[in-house]
Amino acid sequence: METLLLILLSIIVTAIVVVVVLKVFFHWVDVNKIPEKEIEQAAMKMMKEKFEKAEREVAEMKAQEERKLREMRKESTEHEEILIERERKLNKRSKILDEKSEELESKENYLKEGVKKLEGDRGQLKTQLEKISGLSRDEAREKLMKEIDQDLKEYEAKKIRQAEKNIEAVAEEEAQKILVESMQRVATDYVGETTTRVIKVEDDKVKGRVIGREGRNIRSFEQMTGVDVIVDESPDAIALSSFDPLRREIAYVAMTKLIADGRIHPGSIEESVKRAKNEISKEIKKNGQILADEAGWPDMDIGLMKLVGKMKYRTSYGQSLMAHTIEVIRLAEVLAIEIGADVQLAKRAALLHDVGKVLTHKVDSPHHHISGQVARKYGLDEKLVNAIEAHHLDIDPQGVEAVVIYLADAISGARPGARKDSYEQYVQRIEGIENAAKEIGGDKIEEVYAIKAGREVRIIVKPKLVTDDDAKVMAKDIAQEIESKQSYPGNVEVTVIRETRAVEVAK
Repeated sequence: METLLLILLSIIVTAIVVVVVLKVFFHWVDVNKIPEKEIEQAAMKMMKEKFEKAEREVAEMKAQEERKLREMRKESTEHEEILIERERKLNKRSKILDEKSEELESKENYLKEGVKKLEGDRGQLKTQLEKISGLSRDEAREKLMKEIDQDLKEYEAKKIRQAEKNIEAVAEEEAQKILVESMQRVATDYVGETTTRVIKVEDDKVKGRVIGREGRNIRSFEQMTGVDVIVDESPDAIALSSFDPLRREIAYVAMTKLIADGRIHPGSIEESVKRAKNEISKEIKKNGQILADEAGWPDMDIGLMKLVGKMKYRTSYGQSLMAHTIEVIRLAEVLAIEIGADVQLAKRAALLHDVGKVLTHKVDSPHHHISGQVARKYGLDEKLVNAIEAHHLDIDPQGVEAVVIYLADAISGARPGARKDSYEQYVQRIEGIENAAKEIGGDKIEEVYAIKAGREVRIIVKPKLVTDDDAKVMAKDIAQEIESKQSYPGNVEVTVIRETRAVEVAK
């Protein structure tokens, strides 16, 4: 309503202002020409039109305001009804909650009284029981626990005795059956290793070229390979002797190539030895692949594969380590199948159980511990590592697979003719002589070779780190070390070689 009044007032003021303005205008323009009466009539007509228009607008606005008021009253009435209904429901719920609260309070009081009564009855019963039994509560509890423990021990002992009887009845028979069946299913051939390789030659002229002028070729070959070259009265044969099968194989390949080529001199010997080492490196990888396939391990790390490939050139008590490993893999597979163990884990553990023997000349530790360290280095599962380390039972086996590896290794090594103790002792003696030299020389040593069945050890030193005088002192120290710590027949000649080379390239 206030808005309507303001609009009406503004219209009236506007009309008055228009009339005044018209009067002033016509007065200044031409008062004499236009009659005043006409001016007044025109002004009145204009005012009348303005008033009529204002009345219409006011009527329309009034109607709109009335409609809005009716709608607002209607909405207000509906909201009021909704609020009244909600208030009624809330009052009803409040009444129900009050009733429930009173009921719960009554029950709580009843329960409290019941608890008090039970506590009183418990105290009375406790007193009566203690009086009847002559025992306090703690004493009764202790006696009950002792009786329960005794019953459990008797039950456990009874079950254990019963299980032992059952096991004894079938264990021996089943064990024999499993072992016999396992050995029958594994076909193995013993591969014995000796310390020499023999190369057939056509005539004695070849022997002369191998020896060279004043023996320079044979000395050069022995120095580069660490292998004894035996050229004796044997017809059509040159023997290569070394306790290390890897060195012996490299020397065999190099000598074979030299004899086939016919040109034998220190330069060709050095080149032939390098090519032989490359060939043996490829052969090592191939052997590793064979062992990995035998163990069902297609994704073996290439570094680990090369390491196991060297087992072909190592022996265990005169038995080829590669042949022994294949035998253990097959035995472990059959045993694992028979007893329901993890076959894949058993085969992989069998593959790596003796890999430490490849490194025993470099690491001072039991070979099975070295094998475990190698497995950890390549991130293998700890259960697999335990099966590898525990195959000599100085470490507690954590799973049945570890026992399987122990049994397979024992079966392979214990069968008649599998090993030669005298050969192993010989290898240990030669390795001991080389290790004594390495211990004294340390980083100053480039290569150490024990030759002539351990009667001579040759130490090739780094010329930049060792002078001629140092070489003499080192030879004496190494000889004293061998005398004090090693056992050997006869004498051991210690030779320290300091060689300086000057190499230039003509362009």
